[in-house]
Amino acid sequence: MPPTYVRPPGATTLMHVAIMCPDIERSLRFYRDGLGFSRRYEWTKTISPQGEVVYQGRGIYLELQGNSYIELFPGGREGADSADGPLAHIALIVPSVDEAYESCLKAGGSPAGHADWTGEPTSLVINGTPEMDVRVAFVKGPSGELIELYEQHSPVVAR
Repeated sequence: MPPTYVRPPGATTLMHVAIMCPDIERSLRFYRDGLGFSRRYEWTKTISPQGEVVYQGRGIYLELQGNSYIELFPGGREGADSADGPLAHIALIVPSVDEAYESCLKAGGSPAGHADWTGEPTSLVINGTPEMDVRVAFVKGPSGELIELYEQHSPVVAR
Protein backbone atom coordinates (compact mmCIF):
# COMPACT_ATOMS: atom_id res chain seq x y z
CA MET A 1 0.00 0.00 0.00
CA PRO A 2 1.44 3.44 -0.91
CA PRO A 3 2.32 5.79 1.95
CA THR A 4 -0.34 8.31 2.95
CA TYR A 5 0.64 11.96 2.99
CA VAL A 6 -0.59 13.98 5.97
CA ARG A 7 -0.24 17.77 5.89
CA PRO A 8 1.93 18.84 8.85
CA PRO A 9 0.18 20.98 11.49
CA GLY A 10 0.52 24.65 10.63
CA ALA A 11 1.44 23.98 6.99
CA THR A 12 0.28 26.45 4.39
CA THR A 13 -2.96 25.69 2.55
CA LEU A 14 -4.85 27.43 -0.24
CA MET A 15 -7.39 30.07 0.86
CA HIS A 16 -8.54 31.53 -2.48
CA VAL A 17 -7.80 32.20 -6.12
CA ALA A 18 -8.79 35.73 -7.23
CA ILE A 19 -10.20 36.34 -10.71
CA MET A 20 -10.66 39.73 -12.38
CA CYS A 21 -14.02 39.66 -14.19
CA PRO A 22 -15.11 42.03 -16.97
CA ASP A 23 -18.67 40.85 -16.19
CA ILE A 24 -18.85 39.79 -12.54
CA GLU A 25 -22.51 38.67 -12.79
CA ARG A 26 -21.69 36.38 -15.70
CA SER A 27 -18.76 34.87 -13.74
CA LEU A 28 -20.93 34.47 -10.65
CA ARG A 29 -23.53 32.53 -12.70
CA PHE A 30 -20.80 30.36 -14.25
CA TYR A 31 -19.27 29.27 -10.93
CA ARG A 32 -22.62 28.95 -9.15
CA ASP A 33 -24.70 27.30 -11.91
CA GLY A 34 -21.95 25.53 -13.84
CA LEU A 35 -19.88 24.21 -10.95
CA GLY A 36 -22.20 24.41 -7.94
CA PHE A 37 -20.15 26.85 -5.84
CA SER A 38 -21.87 28.60 -2.95
CA ARG A 39 -21.86 32.38 -2.65
CA ARG A 40 -20.53 32.90 0.88
CA TYR A 41 -19.55 36.52 1.33
CA GLU A 42 -19.75 39.83 -0.52
CA TRP A 43 -18.22 43.21 0.30
CA THR A 44 -17.65 46.66 -1.19
CA LYS A 45 -14.95 48.17 1.04
CA THR A 46 -11.89 47.01 3.00
CA ILE A 47 -10.60 49.34 5.72
CA SER A 48 -7.27 49.18 7.60
CA PRO A 49 -7.15 49.45 11.43
CA GLN A 50 -6.09 53.09 10.90
CA GLY A 51 -9.30 53.78 8.98
CA GLU A 52 -7.71 53.93 5.51
CA VAL A 53 -9.69 52.49 2.62
CA VAL A 54 -7.50 49.72 1.20
CA TYR A 55 -10.02 48.49 -1.40
CA GLN A 56 -13.28 49.93 -2.63
CA GLY A 57 -15.37 47.95 -5.08
CA ARG A 58 -17.29 44.73 -5.22
CA GLY A 59 -15.74 41.45 -4.07
CA ILE A 60 -17.39 38.03 -3.78
CA TYR A 61 -16.16 34.80 -2.15
CA LEU A 62 -17.53 31.61 -3.69
CA GLU A 63 -16.85 28.58 -1.52
CA LEU A 64 -15.11 25.59 -3.09
CA GLN A 65 -15.35 23.25 -0.09
CA GLY A 66 -14.48 23.99 3.47
CA ASN A 67 -12.14 26.98 3.67
CA SER A 68 -11.11 27.42 0.02
CA TYR A 69 -12.66 30.00 -2.27
CA ILE A 70 -12.77 31.57 -5.70
CA GLU A 71 -12.71 35.36 -5.24
CA LEU A 72 -14.34 37.48 -7.94
CA PHE A 73 -13.48 41.13 -8.55
CA PRO A 74 -14.73 43.46 -11.26
CA GLY A 75 -12.03 44.33 -13.76
CA GLY A 76 -9.87 42.58 -16.26
CA ARG A 77 -10.62 42.97 -19.94
CA GLU A 78 -12.68 41.15 -22.52
CA GLY A 79 -10.62 38.78 -24.61
CA ALA A 80 -7.93 38.18 -21.96
CA ASP A 81 -7.20 34.62 -20.93
CA SER A 82 -4.89 32.57 -18.73
CA ALA A 83 -2.13 32.76 -21.35
CA ASP A 84 -1.79 36.50 -20.60
CA GLY A 85 -0.47 36.01 -17.08
CA PRO A 86 1.53 33.79 -14.77
CA LEU A 87 -1.43 31.60 -13.73
CA ALA A 88 -1.68 28.66 -16.15
CA HIS A 89 -4.96 27.17 -14.90
CA ILE A 90 -7.14 26.33 -11.93
CA ALA A 91 -7.73 22.60 -11.35
CA LEU A 92 -10.98 21.62 -9.64
CA ILE A 93 -11.79 18.14 -8.36
CA VAL A 94 -15.33 17.32 -9.49
CA PRO A 95 -17.52 14.23 -8.88
CA SER A 96 -17.97 13.71 -12.64
CA VAL A 97 -15.81 15.41 -15.27
CA ASP A 98 -18.40 14.66 -17.95
CA GLU A 99 -21.29 16.24 -16.02
CA ALA A 100 -19.22 19.24 -14.87
CA TYR A 101 -18.03 19.84 -18.45
CA GLU A 102 -21.60 19.94 -19.78
CA SER A 103 -22.75 22.15 -16.87
CA CYS A 104 -19.90 24.58 -17.50
CA LEU A 105 -20.73 24.86 -21.19
CA LYS A 106 -24.43 25.45 -20.41
CA ALA A 107 -23.48 28.14 -17.85
CA GLY A 108 -21.39 30.20 -20.28
CA GLY A 109 -18.05 28.40 -20.40
CA SER A 110 -16.36 27.27 -23.60
CA PRO A 111 -14.22 24.24 -24.53
CA ALA A 112 -10.49 24.88 -24.13
CA GLY A 113 -8.26 22.44 -25.95
CA HIS A 114 -4.58 22.15 -26.62
CA ALA A 115 -2.86 21.09 -29.87
CA ASP A 116 -5.07 18.36 -31.43
CA TRP A 117 -7.27 17.89 -28.34
CA THR A 118 -10.50 19.92 -28.06
CA GLY A 119 -10.54 19.82 -24.24
CA GLU A 120 -13.50 17.42 -23.99
CA PRO A 121 -13.51 14.83 -21.15
CA THR A 122 -10.83 12.19 -21.55
CA SER A 123 -9.10 9.57 -19.39
CA LEU A 124 -5.32 9.82 -19.07
CA VAL A 125 -2.41 8.00 -17.49
CA ILE A 126 0.26 10.20 -15.88
CA ASN A 127 3.54 8.30 -16.14
CA GLY A 128 5.13 9.06 -12.77
CA THR A 129 6.06 6.39 -10.23
CA PRO A 130 3.59 4.88 -9.69
CA GLU A 131 1.42 5.74 -12.70
CA MET A 132 -1.70 7.76 -11.95
CA ASP A 133 -5.09 7.39 -13.65
CA VAL A 134 -7.14 10.57 -14.05
CA ARG A 135 -10.05 11.87 -16.10
CA VAL A 136 -9.85 15.53 -17.14
CA ALA A 137 -11.44 18.19 -19.32
CA PHE A 138 -10.58 21.85 -19.87
CA VAL A 139 -13.01 24.76 -20.13
CA LYS A 140 -12.57 28.51 -20.28
CA GLY A 141 -14.59 30.56 -17.80
CA PRO A 142 -16.35 33.78 -18.80
CA SER A 143 -13.34 35.93 -17.82
CA GLY A 144 -10.91 33.83 -19.88
CA GLU A 145 -9.65 31.76 -16.96
CA LEU A 146 -8.58 28.23 -17.90
CA ILE A 147 -10.14 25.57 -15.68
CA GLU A 148 -9.16 21.91 -15.50
CA LEU A 149 -12.00 19.64 -14.39
CA TYR A 150 -10.35 16.71 -12.63
CA GLU A 151 -11.27 13.23 -11.39
CA GLN A 152 -8.55 11.32 -9.51
CA HIS A 153 -8.85 7.55 -10.11
CA SER A 154 -5.70 6.44 -8.29
CA PRO A 155 -3.91 7.90 -5.27
CA VAL A 156 -1.39 10.71 -5.46
CA VAL A 157 1.65 9.33 -3.69
CA ALA A 158 3.89 11.87 -1.95
CA ARG A 159 7.62 11.17 -2.20
